[in-house]
Amino acid sequence: MRELIDQPVSMQEIAKKSGIGYSLFRRLFKEKMNCAPVQYFQELKLHKAIELLTTTIPVKEIAYRLDFESPAYFSARFKK
Repeated sequence: MRELIDQPVSMQEIAKKSGIGYSLFRRLFKEKMNCAPVQYFQELKLHKAIELLTTTIPVKEIAYRLDFESPAYFSARFKK
C-alpha cells in the first residue's frame, strides 16, 4: 500500500496484486491490523499529506497527488 499511495488504486486491485480474493484479503487484513484495508490506506495517505504539508506544495496539489476526490474532501478528512 505504501508503494501505491500516490496512485488511484482500489482495495480489490491490491488484493489481486497480493494473489488473493478481496474478501479473504479484507478479513486477513482486519484480523492482523484491527482495521479495514481502506481505512488503513486512508490513514497512510493522511500521514503522507502531513509530510507533504511541510513543503511548499499547495494543499490542492497534495489532495490530487494523493488521489482524494477533491481538495474540500481532503481538508475535511484531514481535520477529522
